[in-house]
Amino acid sequence: MKKIIIVTLALSLVSASLAFAATSAPQKISIFLNGKELKTRAGTEVKIIENRAYIPASVLRDARFAVEYKNSKLNLVNSYSHYTKNLIEMHLSNHEFTSKFIKIEQEVVDVLSKVILEEQVDISRLQQLIKEAEFKGWIRPEVFTPVQDYNSFDFSDAGYSVESYKKASTELIAYVHTGDKERLKSFHEERKKALEYYDSYTYMYDRIFKLSYISATK
Repeated sequence: MKKIIIVTLALSLVSASLAFAATSAPQKISIFLNGKELKTRAGTEVKIIENRAYIPASVLRDARFAVEYKNSKLNLVNSYSHYTKNLIEMHLSNHEFTSKFIKIEQEVVDVLSKVILEEQVDISRLQQLIKEAEFKGWIRPEVFTPVQDYNSFDFSDAGYSVESYKKASTELIAYVHTGDKERLKSFHEERKKALEYYDSYTYMYDRIFKLSYISATK
């Protein structure tokens, strides 16, 4: 009778320990960044040791954090912020460029209208706009993060557009002074180049802006 009791007690203890192990098995800990769950690979789960959460560096890299350990310092840089900076730099540069371009275009149309109507033409404003037209809004390579195969040099058509329009405006002013139709022809050719560069720039700008936005938010 005593042996039966001992065996029964032993089996009960084994069952209890198995039940405890089953209920206390560590659960997967999910990681969320800005409300979005980060996916983890096998062997890279978060571990809780002495009430501290340990996250493998590979998880952070997969979440597009640059992880660097140097001189007893662990540096983390979120690459999302780089693409957000792209958007800011692009917006500021585009605003400067389009503002100058549109002002010149509007003044050129006004001058041409008066020439056609044989009215007195005031070219002083156009001359002033040409002086101010130097485009300094290039996005510096050191502040722009390449996205796919695009970099800051892909915006160069903006500068070419402004330069061509400056030449076109100079030819138009010369025509107003001389009446030489060859200067008017040169104006037309340079303006055509300027508009082609402008179209090329806006296409590239829209594409890179979209890609940077996707990279900053996905």
